Amino acid sequence: MITPKLELLTKAMAEFEGWDPSGQKFNTGEKPSVAYRNHNPGNLRSSIFEMGKRDGFAFFLSDFVGYFALQYDIMQKCRGKTITRLNGESTLHDLVRVYSGENLEVVENYVSHIEKRTGFSRTTKLETFITE
Repeated sequence: MITPKLELLTKAMAEFEGWDPSGQKFNTGEKPSVAYRNHNPGNLRSSIFEMGKRDGFAFFLSDFVGYFALQYDIMQKCRGKTITRLNGESTLHDLVRVYSGENLEVVENYVSHIEKRTGFSRTTKLETFITE
């Protein structure tokens, strides 16, 4: 089930990944991001919902499918059902570290972005995002 907290987290992550579903960001002549071109708001590298790979990332049939794939990926991580070893007791910071890689500067920028956009703390437990 997509909870309001999961929706808020997903939007913040997609925004950080360069996804703008309206396309307005790119009316200035700026090249669309990989996330936008691939209908992949989370820049997922693989997904059971992907149509294939492009630019080193999964691409999806539509923005809707790509957005759902991101939500599904986060839900599975919150439930401990991925190879990442994340589970409900893991924190938001743990999620971002696994999700974005080990570059500390990127992790800190990513976590700070989510904290500002959502009000969640880096120590928020992942179970929070899948329970009402």
